[in-house]
Amino acid sequence: MLLTAASEPSGQPLWQVFAVASVPGLAAVIAAVIAGLYARSSKVSEHEAQRVRDLESRIADRKYETYRPMIILIGDMLDSRKVAELGDTIPDRLREFATWASIYASDEAFRAFRNLMQASFAGSPAPILLRLYAEFVLTARRDIGRSDTTTTAEDVLGVRITDIYASDGLLWAVREPFEEVCRRVDWTPPWSMSEHG
Repeated sequence: MLLTAASEPSGQPLWQVFAVASVPGLAAVIAAVIAGLYARSSKVSEHEAQRVRDLESRIADRKYETYRPMIILIGDMLDSRKVAELGDTIPDRLREFATWASIYASDEAFRAFRNLMQASFAGSPAPILLRLYAEFVLTARRDIGRSDTTTTAEDVLGVRITDIYASDGLLWAVREPFEEVCRRVDWTPPWSMSEHG
């Protein structure tokens, strides 16, 4: 008697029946493995995203701690009643800020601080210093976490200068383009000479 492969009543070999029957099971196993890998990847991504959020929060806190004393110092320097109280502390406080700002400040904020300092070293007129102070405050505001701010230099000075809207006020110093303000007061920014020379 000749032995033949076992077959189903339909006439198909049994191994073909098992192969076809195992396809859905195999597909389910593959789907489960892929889902598991995706879930693991998703969990790792979620953990990484949380780590980035925590890091950004710590950096934002550090930026706030860095900017706060400088914003207060410059504000006090603009208040004639407080200038005498500052005494000899100004240079040390400026150096300390410059040290930490070089690490934590955005490029835009650091350049705004550089411009303000260079203008003060060069004995610039008051309208220039006020304009650069306002620009520095705005860049610090954006850097600390208000990147979508619509606050303007006019707004910044409007809370510090009582007569900014007077007919002879300094509103022009923040509304006109910086180059025009410099031309109007006959002052050349030191950094523009290095950019063109």
